[in-house]
Amino acid sequence: MENLPAIARDAKTAINRAVNSEELEKVRIFYLGRKKGALTKIAAKFPSFSPEEKRKLGPIFNKIKAELAKLLEQKLREISQTEENIKTIKPKSDEASGNLPFDPTIPGSAVKFGHNHPLTLVVEEVKDIFHYLGFTWVDGPEVESDEYNFQKLLIDRDHPSRDVQQTYYIDDNLLLRTHTSPMQIRYMERHSPPIRVLSPGRAYRRDMPDATHLPDFMQIEGLLIDENASVTDLMGVLDFFVKRLFGQKSRVRFYGHNFPYTEPSIEVEVYHERKGWIEILGSGMVHPDVLRNGGIDPDKYRGWAFGMGPDRLAMLKFGIDDIRLLYSGDLRFLSQF
Repeated sequence: MENLPAIARDAKTAINRAVNSEELEKVRIFYLGRKKGALTKIAAKFPSFSPEEKRKLGPIFNKIKAELAKLLEQKLREISQTEENIKTIKPKSDEASGNLPFDPTIPGSAVKFGHNHPLTLVVEEVKDIFHYLGFTWVDGPEVESDEYNFQKLLIDRDHPSRDVQQTYYIDDNLLLRTHTSPMQIRYMERHSPPIRVLSPGRAYRRDMPDATHLPDFMQIEGLLIDENASVTDLMGVLDFFVKRLFGQKSRVRFYGHNFPYTEPSIEVEVYHERKGWIEILGSGMVHPDVLRNGGIDPDKYRGWAFGMGPDRLAMLKFGIDDIRLLYSGDLRFLSQF
C-alpha cells in the first residue's frame, strides 16, 4: 500500500504515453489485469488487513482504481478516433501532389526505440527479487547531514572515510552522501518494526576514476528488522539473491569483515570464471547502538543490513570490464542492452 501512489502516477503516465490500442492494452493488463495486474496484487492482500486498515485504505484503493479505469476508457476513445481518421486519409493523386504514386509495398524506414540503461535493468531486477521476499523501497536525499551519514552509524570523527580527501563536504554539517546507509536511520525513525526496505540511489566519494571506481556511483541499501532476525537468515537471503541474479549454479562464499554499524559483519563473494572470487556486497547484523539511534529498542528487536553496488553487479552480469562505459553515453555500447 505504501507503493500505491507511485503505482498510480506511473500508470497515468503510461496511459498518457500510449500511442495505439496495443500499447494501451498492455498498460491495462500490467496495472489492472485480473491475474498479474499491479493493483490486483494489492487487492489480493486486503483480506489480511485489519478492519481499521480496510476502512482507511479501501476508499483510497477504490478511488485510484476507478480513476485509472476512467482514464483508460477516455484514452481508448481518443486512440480509436485517431486510428479511424488515419484509415480515411487517402494519398494525394499524382496531379495534385506532383509526387510518385503511393506504393504500400515499399519497406518503411526503421524506427529506433529507446530502452533501459543496463544499470536500470540491474536495479529493477534487484528490486523485483527482494520484492518477492516482502521488501519495499524508498528514496532519500543525496545531500546528507554529517549526523545521519556518519554519527548515527557509529563512524567516529577520526575514521578515514570522514577525511576531506574521501568525502565531498558542502560545509561542516552537509555533504554528498558517501553511501545509502543513512536511509537505515531515516526509515527507522519513521517506521516501526517489522521493517523490510531497500534504498537504491546515488552515492559520492573522492575516488580517482579507473576501470572499477568512479566518484559518482549507484548503491542499494537493504534493511530488515524484526524480533527474530538472525545472521543465518541474512546469509540464506543473500545466497538466494545471488542465485536469482546470476543463476542457480553460482558459487557464493561468505567471510568475516568489519563495518562500524554492523556486528558481526560479513562480505559476500561470487566466483567468476575468469577473475576468480569477486566481492559484490557487504552486510551484517545491525549494531544495537544503531538501532537505538533509529529509535528502536535493541532488547526487543534485531536486524540485519546489506549494501551493494549495481555498477559492479552489472559489470559481472553483462561481462563489462570498465565501469566508465556505463556512464559514457556511447550509444554503440548502450544499444547492446
